[in-house]
Order: sequence, then C-alpha cells, then structure tokens
Amino acid sequence: MIAWKKTILSKNKTIYDAVKSLSKSELKIVLVTDKNLKLLGTVTDGDIRRSLIKKLRSDTPLHKIMNTKPVVLDKSQNKKSILEKIKSQKILQLPIVDKNMRVIGIETIENLIETKIVDIPVLLMAGGYGKRLMPFTKDTPKPLLKIKDKTILERIIENLFDNGFRKFYISTHYKSEMIKDYLGDGNNLNCSIEYLQEESPLGTAGCLSLLSKKHLNKSLFMMNADILTKVNFTQLLDFHLKAETSITMCVRNYTHQIPYGVIRTNDHLIESIDEKPTKVSKVNAGIYVVNPDTIKNLTKGKNIDMPSLINNELEKNSSSVSVFPIHEYWLDIGQIEDYQKAQVDFISNFSNE
Repeated sequence: MIAWKKTILSKNKTIYDAVKSLSKSELKIVLVTDKNLKLLGTVTDGDIRRSLIKKLRSDTPLHKIMNTKPVVLDKSQNKKSILEKIKSQKILQLPIVDKNMRVIGIETIENLIETKIVDIPVLLMAGGYGKRLMPFTKDTPKPLLKIKDKTILERIIENLFDNGFRKFYISTHYKSEMIKDYLGDGNNLNCSIEYLQEESPLGTAGCLSLLSKKHLNKSLFMMNADILTKVNFTQLLDFHLKAETSITMCVRNYTHQIPYGVIRTNDHLIESIDEKPTKVSKVNAGIYVVNPDTIKNLTKGKNIDMPSLINNELEKNSSSVSVFPIHEYWLDIGQIEDYQKAQVDFISNFSNE
C-alpha cells in the first residue's frame, strides 16, 4: 500500500515529472492531489500520449492535461464489485478515496486477476549482421549478446511473457543456427518459438512474407530484436484495434537543438531570428502491430522494408496507418555505447534480481 504514495504529484508539477513517475512505478498512474491528499485529478499513459500528439512541451503543468473527473473507488467496496467497476470502465487502475475524496490507496486489475494470456503472436526480427557492434558480433549474433547473465533475446521474450504473450516467431539470417540452438522451441522459457529463415536478407518487413498464410487470421506484434522497452503492450493492442488501421507504428519524440540562429526571411528582408531553436520530431521506435490482410498481400521471399510497406498501404488508403506515441523506457541497442548503456539501465528498469 505504500507504493501508491510514490505516484502523488501536485498540480503544478510537469509532464516531464509525470513521465518519470510513470516510468518508475508499476501502478502506471499519477495521482494529482493537494497538500492534504485530496484528489484533484489523474494522469495516465493515455493522457501523456495525447499530450505528445499535441506536441505539448515537457514543462507543461499537469493541471492542463489531467483528468479532473476520474472514476474512483470507495474504500468499503469488496473485491467483486471493484473488479466489475474496473472492467465496466475499461480502466487498469483506480484510486481509492474516503468520503472527503482523500486518497487512501490504488487498486489495479493486475491485483485482482491473473496475467491475461494475449492470443496474438509476436515476430522478433533477429536476422541482422550487427555491424555497428563489431567486434562483439564477429562470432555472436547481436540478439545473443548478453545483458548481465542473459541474452538480449531472452530479456525481450521474458518481458513480453510477463505481458501475457506466449507465441513467438523469430526471423533469422546471420548465424541463425546459433540462435536456434540457444533458444530451441522456447520450452525453457515456457513459450512457443518458431523460426523464419531468411536465405538472403529480406529487409525490415520481408520476413512477414514467410509466415504461413493458412493460419494467419489475427493481428501480429512485430519488433526489432535489439530493443529494450517498457512500452505498455496491452494499451498498444487496444489502441490498434480501436484505430482500425492496417498498421500501427510506435513512435518516440526525438528532440534536437539546431546549434545556430535560424533566420526567417521575406525576399531580402529578415522577418525574425530564432536563436538555437529546439525541434521535436516523431521517430520510428521499431515496434508495430500489423493486420493479417496486409501480411497476406506480400510476395513470399521478396525484400521490402517497413517504410516501403507503410507507403504502399498509404497509397491504397491515406488513413490506413496510425501512430502510437510511447514515453516509456526505450533503448535501441544499435551501437557499442548503447550496449554498454543497456547493462546499466537494465538494473533500474527491469531487474528484480
């Protein structure tokens, strides 16, 4: 019950503060209260994502984005009625308050039911050469490099397993036999693993064409096998199903500062000078949900990258691809410094060891 107190922030705290709190807490909610713990509002992953889409600054105060009329629980309610309320409201967590709206706890659906098995497969793309990680990848494929005492692939699969996923496909090419020999059929990880062998590199989307179309009747999660993330996969799937798009791509806000003054002109006259402006762009996070019809239309064994596949879908229907902004921990282990960072980050973001 002590953990919920760490979710409390004042209304003048910022989006940045909320993201830090959400990243550290398993409760995935921020309670905005006054100094007497009276509930003023709540901030969840969805509120943060909507602020990212609107490109609100990270120093925006929470009272501008919080839900001021959150659903709450009365402390007298029993487990059955709490579970019914959570399910009916389609909410993962609810604050518990007393008669004066003072917060006294949080109830989560995870506390009430066992982990729900997600009946959707995951495709992990593990066929790359990992050239930027040489010499580490000279004799070992990148997905088998270790973070502490387990491989990157094991870490990814264990995280997804904790989110309810049980069926995995792994696309392989470079040193594929090492990956297959190491992980086998997934029995040691309490899951099912099948391999998609790329005889030649098929790009970042071509491996989808190797899936058996006969049994392909559900959406598929797809993820690079060199990413560590705490993204909420349940929310991602719900978002994709509600969006009714062919593909959902996870994106992150990437901020970079132009190191010069940017000049705006009208012919030969200066209109304004913006000194060293900061630009925010949405970048591909390497995580997708793809509908079965999109996969079935691919030519088996043909090389194609995700940007090309997405552009093909957009040519058919300009509203066929959606973006899911993520704010949770995310690291692409692409270079040596990223691999070194992963060793440190793992302890604070994933480890219960």
